[in-house]
Amino acid sequence: MRHPLLFALVVIALAQAGCAARKPAESSAAAPAAKAAAAPPKTHAIIVAPFAIASGFDRAMWFTEFHASRIGRIALDGSVTTFNVGAALPERIVSGPDDAMWFTDPAGDRIGRLDPSGAYTYVPLRTPDAGPASITLGRDGNLWFTEHAANRIGRLTPLGTLTEYVLPHPGGPAGIASARDGNLYFAENASNRIDRMAPNGRIDEFPLPNPGSRPNSIIAAPDGKLWFTELGANRIGRLNPDGRLSEFTLPASLTPFDIAATSDGKVWATAPRAHAVCAILPDGRVDTIYLADTVFPGFIAAGPDGNLWFTEPTGKIGRLTVAGVLTEFPAAPAANSAAEASAPRHNLLIGSH
Repeated sequence: MRHPLLFALVVIALAQAGCAARKPAESSAAAPAAKAAAAPPKTHAIIVAPFAIASGFDRAMWFTEFHASRIGRIALDGSVTTFNVGAALPERIVSGPDDAMWFTDPAGDRIGRLDPSGAYTYVPLRTPDAGPASITLGRDGNLWFTEHAANRIGRLTPLGTLTEYVLPHPGGPAGIASARDGNLYFAENASNRIDRMAPNGRIDEFPLPNPGSRPNSIIAAPDGKLWFTELGANRIGRLNPDGRLSEFTLPASLTPFDIAATSDGKVWATAPRAHAVCAILPDGRVDTIYLADTVFPGFIAAGPDGNLWFTEPTGKIGRLTVAGVLTEFPAAPAANSAAEASAPRHNLLIGSH
């Protein structure tokens, strides 16, 4: 099951843009036409629409493409390599403890692993249509993820051992983050609260004060505090590990989508409909960087170079300096994906289930 809010925002951005970047299929356009009546064979263009993004183990940024069943790697100089991951809809992605990237596949109801060579493996979930959504690396070295439709939190060891925890109340868990205190924090999108889960499965719940806030993306900042977006309001929330909650109101036109933190104490949120990225300063002030009308910043992550990297559903990856200088890179390889064509492709199950 797709996460409806995430998918809807990307579709809206694509519609507003009016077009998507496309990678042409191989053709014989250079050869002269033999006859005027001979129509060229029909080809299907691949929509390049990067979705989620994360910093990798190799000082590069990695992103998912759920339209094309691919995962991409963009180096800090902007060069791109893509990897086919079979019949999948890769959604959220995180760097694992094993020099590999791990990702959720809600269409296949499974968690995927992609190693640097391009070989991929999958671990199926036990619950049909669980809707695996967000994923994070825990302090315990395991992968933790939300099951949005099944109202569960999953834990997966790097060797493939799966454990699932049923939540005490329905809520539609969305984003998840691993905090410095060793706990997992996740946003209960439908029930308007942030939950904390200890590694042993114990749950503490923190209701939000405003109805309909719809918390979604959540991160653990370097200072140990949890920051999250509120899709139903123009606010960014902050939760201290001791349970103290603060909220920061953004300008009326800015609906926060995804969130990231940098080492200078700032927290950044994308607002795709407003073509903007907001910075929440340590003193609570909000600065807004308005981008061109053609830029739709989606998911965002801090890179190893100190810059912010975000996906654009129009087929680009954006690199934004903390001073507000934007550089955009095509999300498709320059040489017709030669790296993808040579990557080994496997569809194996790992671990015991």
